[in-house]
Amino acid sequence: MEAVDSIVKGQEDIASYHQDCVASGMCQPDISKADFLRNLRRRIRALRWNPFSRRPIISDIQNDCLIVQDGIELCCLTKELDKSWIKVSMPEDVHAKWLTRSTEDLDKVVVRTSRKEFYNPIDHPAYRKAKIARRNSIRLDRIRQLLGPIGPGICGLDIGCNMGYTSHHLQRQGFNMTGIDYDDYHLDIAKALTTTYGLDVRLQNCYFRQFQTDHPFDIVVALTVLYHMFYNQEEQDIPECSRMDKTAVMEKIDTLTRHALIWESGADPPREIDFIRSNSGLSEYYFLGPTQGTGKKRNLGVFLRPGTAFTDYLRNRYTAKFAGRWDYKG
Repeated sequence: MEAVDSIVKGQEDIASYHQDCVASGMCQPDISKADFLRNLRRRIRALRWNPFSRRPIISDIQNDCLIVQDGIELCCLTKELDKSWIKVSMPEDVHAKWLTRSTEDLDKVVVRTSRKEFYNPIDHPAYRKAKIARRNSIRLDRIRQLLGPIGPGICGLDIGCNMGYTSHHLQRQGFNMTGIDYDDYHLDIAKALTTTYGLDVRLQNCYFRQFQTDHPFDIVVALTVLYHMFYNQEEQDIPECSRMDKTAVMEKIDTLTRHALIWESGADPPREIDFIRSNSGLSEYYFLGPTQGTGKKRNLGVFLRPGTAFTDYLRNRYTAKFAGRWDYKG
């Protein structure tokens, strides 16, 4: 996606995409960056001239992911054109598998709660026209660019997971995800979607201070939730906040985070950044970009714990503009 965006905007800085394609086996290992760029530029410009001349070809569905055999650039260009859905070609057995993902549990939750809108998109054709509050996926795009192509075995915790959008996508990518949220209005949708998608995301309805686990997580995701815990607690309509001590909250997050905390700010990013760095071992901070999903401007960033191999991978990937591959060693 980043490579297509660069070419569309005329920047054409695709070193990281070239490295990821070589590392993941998507292209020949001996192809030079210049030849790779020339071929990709030619394909993207041809698509822009006639973007829907042919449909992408889907070869399989694995871990609820459609495997694109041909046409990945068209998929990315479609997203660049701000389109959420695209017509594709796929074998009958794959199409049947795609359509047999049941929405029975999800439909029941929607009826019971009289829901008219969802916070994030639902990846099922039955809900293609659903009203979405936060259709923009820039947060997820930047998180996935940072994490890159990883091996299995990485575990993650999503604090305040809402309807599980980030958890489900990272589970598809190979993570073992756990999501927690105190609001069953959102979490019931997350649980129903876990069934629809056939993903093994572990979801727990609880406040953060109540959450118990017997192991830390490689990464912890906290998107627009820490400021609820840290600041202006008396103004938040969340009973739990009045019983939280922000230092204790940060100590617990520090204990749960083995390598990286992926964070989205409230209204005062510098204050949050300083507090997190001063009250945890997550002392390295890297800015991933501004975000704006529901009309509020925020910062997205990652805090790293120095001294681990996975931290080194993320740091190197960030400083090389999201290049490189992680092979999990256990």
